Amino acid sequence: MSRPSRARGGYGTVVVLGLLGALVFWLSGLTGNTAGEDAEELARLRAGDGVQVTGTMTGSRERQQASRRTMVTVHCAVYTFATRDAGSSSFTSDVCARDAADLPATGSTAPVIYDPDGWSRFLDTDDTAERLDRDAHAHPWYRWGGLALAVACAALLVRRLLSRLPRSRAGVRDGIGR
Repeated sequence: MSRPSRARGGYGTVVVLGLLGALVFWLSGLTGNTAGEDAEELARLRAGDGVQVTGTMTGSRERQQASRRTMVTVHCAVYTFATRDAGSSSFTSDVCARDAADLPATGSTAPVIYDPDGWSRFLDTDDTAERLDRDAHAHPWYRWGGLALAVACAALLVRRLLSRLPRSRAGVRDGIGR
């Protein structure tokens, strides 16, 4: 008497979904929650650890950014500012646009806050703080959703494999599997 066969792809689908979940979890861990760390860093600098200065938009830099299904080129504003030790520094802000003409005008100014003992630099605006806070709360869903998918698929695979073990042992014990 033959046992009914399971639908093809049962294990394969679970394995693929589990691997995708693990991959999402791993990749989100590699990129880290930079928005969350940046939000905390900006809050720390705004609480008194940072130096507030005026930055001047001196140019732009191009970079590639993911957009739905493709990579697009965006232009990001570069701000230069005088540091406390009479030097100057510049940073590429997260103010980016697909068209360079949509950026602030070269020579325009904006408030900048920086860490005199580190590398942190931000546009010191409420918009920057709100965006970082919003992004910080969105990121963990990818990480923990990927982990939940991987764990659920692993548990399902283990359950399926364990459910097959008693049948195999019973068959051998009764002399059927010889």
